[in-house]
Amino acid sequence: QTELSAGIRLNWTYSPTLSLQVYAQPLISAGSYDQFRELAQPRSNSYNEYGKDNNSTITYVDSLHAYQVDPDGAGPAQMLTFGKPDFNFKSLRGNAVLRWEYMPGSTLFFVWTQSRSDYEDVGDFNFGQSMRRMWDAPAENIFMIKATYWWTP
Repeated sequence: QTELSAGIRLNWTYSPTLSLQVYAQPLISAGSYDQFRELAQPRSNSYNEYGKDNNSTITYVDSLHAYQVDPDGAGPAQMLTFGKPDFNFKSLRGNAVLRWEYMPGSTLFFVWTQSRSDYEDVGDFNFGQSMRRMWDAPAENIFMIKATYWWTP
């Protein structure tokens, strides 16, 4: 598994009454699996690797997007089928908050939040391609406004 993540925060203060805060959290995570195996005996730490031990075979079937395993060759064990566990997940979450104190103690907050993600069933870590796919992924945007007013007696 290879993973790259960051938490990026930027704060700009334009004046004592106006500021902007931006936060972004990118993540790229890729995992590739091989050497599939099973326990040789219960309560042991020994394994039988598919395709090497006990005359077993393992084949990837493109049309099924799955592996087919015969754990003991011509023996009585049933065939196993399981999906390809490789993955490449990308996500980007971020928000921006503009804070404006329009009167002493009274503030307006303008908030924008965005999240996007992408998933592939490949285990390769390719930074450039992953960044492009992350930016091309559909985004979910949320806009909010919060107003506070200071009442003086």
